[in-house]
Amino acid sequence: MTDDKVTKFFIDNKEALENPIVKGFLSNKNNYELVVRAITEPSEINREKVDQAFTAHYKKVKKIKYISNLIRFFSIDFDKKIRKLNQRFLLTLDQPLAEDNNVSMKDLLMDTNTSINVFEQRSLKDQIENERLYRALDVLTQKQVLILEMIYVNNLTLREIANILDSTPQNVSNLHRKALEKLKKEIS
Repeated sequence: MTDDKVTKFFIDNKEALENPIVKGFLSNKNNYELVVRAITEPSEINREKVDQAFTAHYKKVKKIKYISNLIRFFSIDFDKKIRKLNQRFLLTLDQPLAEDNNVSMKDLLMDTNTSINVFEQRSLKDQIENERLYRALDVLTQKQVLILEMIYVNNLTLREIANILDSTPQNVSNLHRKALEKLKKEIS
């Protein structure tokens, strides 16, 4: 008979029991037993125990939600603040060389500490037979020529080149693309 009461209660209140807060409350074994006791032995004391337990659970859920939102919005605000500061106060080497150009001084510097000496044995210019293309290579920066050599002469991937140059694959890809665009302009 008591199981029938509990089953009937759960069937009659199925929609309310689908609420995530109520589900979380009932997932706790002690809270579930309090609810079953209040259904099987209805009394003011049992009902009060369920109310107190649910109130404590609800307050805990609200606190967790509040703290979670605080952390989320604080991290978003912090990220915005850092980005704004980084854009406002660029390091000298990170500043673009010209208004319409995305190339910075850092892109033009060569790192002498890297193991580039291995690749100096085979030059890109030694491989080129087309006279116009050969002359067009003089327009490129040293770093762009080096990247072209690593890609087309040494068959390295962007990730490998980025590791050698202590850069990112995206930066290497951008320099590669810009070098090809410069060559195309010079040849045509």
